Formats: sequence, C-alpha cells, structure tokens
Amino acid sequence: MKIKYTYQFNNENITIEVDEADYEILITLDKEEYNANRKHSRRYPISLENADYEGDWFADGTDILGELIDKQEKEHIRFALDKLKPAQRDLIRAIYFKGVSVNDYAAQEGVDHSAISHRLKKAYKNLKKLL
Repeated sequence: MKIKYTYQFNNENITIEVDEADYEILITLDKEEYNANRKHSRRYPISLENADYEGDWFADGTDILGELIDKQEKEHIRFALDKLKPAQRDLIRAIYFKGVSVNDYAAQEGVDHSAISHRLKKAYKNLKKLL
C-alpha cells in the first residue's frame, strides 16, 4: 500500500508516494531530526551580549547578532523584549545593546552593583521564558 509523504525542500512542500515501511522510516528520521534540533537549540541559546544597538533595536549591517540569526528570530526577540516589564526592558537595552556597565547603571539608579546584577539575572530569566 502506498502512503503520501510530504516534506519541505527549499521552502517548497513536496509530496511523494512511498511504501508503508519506508514511510515509517521517514517518520522516525523526522522525529530524530526534530529532537536533535531541539537539543542543539537548548544547548546553544541565543546570546545577546555581542549585539550592536542602534536606533530602535538592532543595527543593520554586519553585527554579530545579524550574522547569527535571521529576521524571524530578531522579530521573536523583539516581541519577547516587548513583553518584559519596562524596567527590565530598559535594563537589558542599556547593558546588552548600549554597552553600559553594570557599575555605571547601578550608579545611575543609586543602588549597588549586586542589586543591578540581581535585576539583570531576573530579567534574563524572564526573557528566556518568553523565548
């Protein structure tokens, strides 16, 4: 018995007819690929530390973030940042995108270094949940 199997190639859906045994093999391979991709993305999360800040959010051109992730992922990060509390969003913008040191930000806020470090960890944890 022939079964229709659909897959994507070059952003195009392709449907082929395969035997039942081959279909089971293809489904197993699809699951393994999905699990490998998921494991990889958990092991190597996106880092915001080397991103260039310019204008509203990201610099155009050859910034490290632009080389590592595509436009859709940038939109996903932008959406997640918009979901944070304003204070957390401002903190992440200042530290990661504008390059303000934790000590300078602490002095600006009138608190000590450890308070800002704690806020930054909490903001990063919340951002990670949203991503």
